[in-house]
Amino acid sequence: MPCVKRNWLPAPASPWRKSSSAARWTNLFSSEAPTHPKKEHTMNNWLVRTERAFEAWGHWLIRRAWRAIFGALAVVAALASQIPAVQMDTSTEGFFQKDDPALVAYDRFKEQFGNDSVVLVMIRPDEMFSEQTLRKLQDYHEALEAELPNLDEVQSLVNVTSIRGAEDQLTVEDLMDPFPEDEAARATFRQRALENPFYRNQLVSEDGKLMALVARPVAWADPQASEEDDLLGFDSDETEGDEAEADDVTESASEEGTRILSFEEKVKFAQVIAEVSKRFSSAGFQIYEGGTIVMERVIMEEMLANMPRFTAMAIGLIAVLLFAVFRRVVGVVLPLLTVILSLLGTFGAMSTFGEPITIVSQILPSFLLAVSVGYAVHLLAIFFQHFNRNGDQHAAIVHALGHSGLAILITSLTTAGGLLSFSGAPMDPIAGLGRFGAFGVLMAVFLTLTLLPALLSCLPIKPKAQLDSQQPSRSERLLDGIGQFAVRRPWLVLGVSTLLAVGAFTASLDLHFSHDPVKWLPEGSEVRISSNAINAEMKGAVIAELVVDTGVANGVKTPEVMAALERFNREVETLEVGPVAMGKSTSIADMLKQIHQALNENRPEFYVIPEDADLIAQELLLFENSGADDLERMTDVDYTQARVTMKMPWIDANAYVPMLAAIESLAREIFGSEVELQLTGLLTLLARTIDLMMVSMAESYLIAATVITVLMMIVLGGWKLGLWSMIPNFLPILLGLGLMRLLDLPLDAMSILVGSIALGLAVDDTIHFLHNFRRYHAQTGDVAESVRLTLTTTGRAMLFTTGVLACGFYTYLISDMSNLFSFGLITGTTIIFALLADLLLAPALMTLLYRNPQPSSQKIP
Repeated sequence: MPCVKRNWLPAPASPWRKSSSAARWTNLFSSEAPTHPKKEHTMNNWLVRTERAFEAWGHWLIRRAWRAIFGALAVVAALASQIPAVQMDTSTEGFFQKDDPALVAYDRFKEQFGNDSVVLVMIRPDEMFSEQTLRKLQDYHEALEAELPNLDEVQSLVNVTSIRGAEDQLTVEDLMDPFPEDEAARATFRQRALENPFYRNQLVSEDGKLMALVARPVAWADPQASEEDDLLGFDSDETEGDEAEADDVTESASEEGTRILSFEEKVKFAQVIAEVSKRFSSAGFQIYEGGTIVMERVIMEEMLANMPRFTAMAIGLIAVLLFAVFRRVVGVVLPLLTVILSLLGTFGAMSTFGEPITIVSQILPSFLLAVSVGYAVHLLAIFFQHFNRNGDQHAAIVHALGHSGLAILITSLTTAGGLLSFSGAPMDPIAGLGRFGAFGVLMAVFLTLTLLPALLSCLPIKPKAQLDSQQPSRSERLLDGIGQFAVRRPWLVLGVSTLLAVGAFTASLDLHFSHDPVKWLPEGSEVRISSNAINAEMKGAVIAELVVDTGVANGVKTPEVMAALERFNREVETLEVGPVAMGKSTSIADMLKQIHQALNENRPEFYVIPEDADLIAQELLLFENSGADDLERMTDVDYTQARVTMKMPWIDANAYVPMLAAIESLAREIFGSEVELQLTGLLTLLARTIDLMMVSMAESYLIAATVITVLMMIVLGGWKLGLWSMIPNFLPILLGLGLMRLLDLPLDAMSILVGSIALGLAVDDTIHFLHNFRRYHAQTGDVAESVRLTLTTTGRAMLFTTGVLACGFYTYLISDMSNLFSFGLITGTTIIFALLADLLLAPALMTLLYRNPQPSSQKIP
């Protein structure tokens, strides 16, 4: 087919000239400037060459259409074939990069002491120590032991260690062994359960009216790991230990393929607990499940329910809007085909590279659908406009690619640039969204500029007759009126914008960071109800760990270290920092006190730490020889390290930061500089997410602003206009942050994304506005006329794309999860702010920048 030629600047045409209703909407995407060919020398040569290269690309696609179609589909199919293997991860650990020091320390802790991520089940019985209640507790306990996968242990009043002494003999047995059959036995059982401080707020509530059960999964998924853990335990005769041998065993475990329990395995663990609990729960035996594993399971289930719903809503909404624009089936099917294929390719790429779907990346389907459809619409609109006018299908394809190909590519690069600003974030889900969000955008552009034109060349499409009308539409009159107001009163527009920016900036300084996944869930959700009940009755279910490393074998057995552990336990339990009050603190010192008391006729005055090192060693040895394994979770094999477990209520992670600082300060004061201290545990990871969010937000905003500003300078052909062009793009971000403060919404893992995402999207309309304004100004030399021509052509395209994007984000307003609701509300509204800035602030800035004294008397009709 011969090359289809067109002038760079087509013949003058009235911006009011429109076709029928469908064609009127199609023409809204036209940005052809009504100028004369002799003005071509005023345009950048590289721009002309690039657009002609896109025309040549169109010719190539038409000649090799089927090859292009099969090639594009093969790429998508290869990627999509990996989708069944895609993983999900809503875990606390999943927020961290693999080499994050906090996560490395936590994994090292689990390697030594096992899993501290547990499910705490609180039970509210009608009668606490009745035979019926105790029988049901026993049955429930045994059902969990029989059915839970990857189980380390279930601990409750059924099997918790009871230490008693009689005639210098140490008796170590399960508390409910044997089962208390009669009233006298149950009274003794009740007394032992309530009088032991170790059980209080752990297995029995403070008031003795509720009981609890702790289900702990293994830390290592490989069954061989549990065998190797036994080698690290206290069944070995070499109780004095050998540090080098222990290290060898740990290295051996790693070499033979043991691995940390996966997120899917933890979720399955929580699901089985929920199933078993459902069978046993009743009005007289109410069960409440808490802990991070339960929260992660529920959030994953919410994601699985929300993603298909929001994706279907976005597809339906886009289909309706596409039909309103084109009034053709092909105008609906082809754009949806390209964006859906790009979505499949993106999730396939995530699976290929091992990137899980996270709390953050769950927005990808709706986001990519809303963003990517605009690329196809811009191309199709110019295609149908030219096709309806000339009837040549292939010429229309070449024309559309030459006209819109570069603009589509540039706007996709700015959007991808905004997303890529997240790729270096220390918070792993945000970095993943940046990488694969950008991949999805570029995938959509690839299919729009390859598959879509090739399909158009093969489909039998008929042109529609155009009906001329000289009357502008209501939207055109509105856009023209807004633009002329800005041109006539630029200082007023700039002044109001400045006041809004200053006010929004001032308000945004009061924003606070937050990370509270439980509060993302609806008020009436079982997890929130359970979490509140466990906080109130059992003083929480979130764990922080302190590892005290003496650096020498048997260092933990010294009276000085034991006394320090005891002092730390009691003093840390009195800490209350802000809304966080310490619930319970336990260590090997508590176990030693029980042993010492039991060996001294169970007398209360002997519930203390012995002052003699040899006596401590003998008492611990007696306990080890009893066969109990409790000490394995409290110290290492050679008593070099001791573990302190601190339980606190579930609350916003932001509140944990000062509490952890107070804990660390107290530990330094009590233990001194002779020992090494490591604060770790899931609670410390939760607190660490606040730091990660602050760094991620600062880095992503700075990178996005820098990258997009440089791109604008390149696209607009100069640093001055590039810098001016960013003013209408930064203002909406400030207004969005100000709105968050006005609505008292926090900065969380979702809302910190708003700025960079909105900036990458908002700049697209700015590019279209300024690109066409410069064209018209080159013809007329008149700012007011250039603004009028720009807004009555490109302005309607800006309205459409903003409408699609805002509606795409507003679909999250029906979400049950508050973080998605806030993200959708703020991002959608920020996109609307960006449109208003382009309609008002951009024309005002151009008026001040170009400063033509009088409007030209020769206007393009």
